[in-house]
Amino acid sequence: MAPSEVIPFRRREQPAPGPVRGLELLRAGTDNQHPVTVLFLHGAAGGAWMWAEHLMGALAASGWRTAALSFRGHGASIGRETLHGLGLLDYVLDARQAIAALGGPVVLVGHSLGGLVAQMLLGDPRIRGLVLLATVTPEGLAGANWRLAFTDPVLWQEVARMPWADAGGISPVRLRSALFSDALPDHLAWGYIARLQSESLRALAEAQWPRPVASARLLGVPALVVGAGDDPLVPADALLRTAWLHGAEHATMDGLGHAMMLDAGWPRVAETILRFLAARVP
Repeated sequence: MAPSEVIPFRRREQPAPGPVRGLELLRAGTDNQHPVTVLFLHGAAGGAWMWAEHLMGALAASGWRTAALSFRGHGASIGRETLHGLGLLDYVLDARQAIAALGGPVVLVGHSLGGLVAQMLLGDPRIRGLVLLATVTPEGLAGANWRLAFTDPVLWQEVARMPWADAGGISPVRLRSALFSDALPDHLAWGYIARLQSESLRALAEAQWPRPVASARLLGVPALVVGAGDDPLVPADALLRTAWLHGAEHATMDGLGHAMMLDAGWPRVAETILRFLAARVP
């Protein structure tokens, strides 16, 4: 079977890699499933692997073709040596390349920093829906970072070390509780944290400040904004304003941390996305 061929997702197997000019693009699902592909965009320090763990399989099993992209400098994509020179527009270009490779309409599911990238893509006529999970908002991160520095300085310092995650160092104890709930066993939580990598200094700096994005509401693109009830990294009020901007459905899920797609309650996330897709994406 060719590496770029789309194959059905089966539990305990990795989705098929689909090389796109040096970018890692994992795919799951078959051509006879829904004609719209759900394209997952990861957050800071992540990669396509975060979606392959649970959500790609859950959506593919329910009849949706899925794909997950690793931005340049992340996962198995090219560019790790120039990571800190990459900006948000580079990630946008990567996502556009992935959309073109998929060859049809897409629903974007963006987490955290990937959610901001997804919002920057609005206006592309191939986008048929938008799902934002614990997203960085168009307001930027500066206000949230100041708030975190005063309310939880230990967590703030651990988050500030993310650009150098590959270097290792002090065990990020507070980050574990921010990313995951206590319901996720420690061996899984620390295993996921060990897979996190360095993030681009430039991209993180650009994400601090307000960024104009189109409104999904005005474009007629159905949207869903989901927040994690136990997430100290993304202010709930900012998510509400983002939902209003996009005319989006809004849900807050208690008992989940920031990395909700990997947390113990990930089935609730999958069910919420599937309900939205069934109701709003033809």
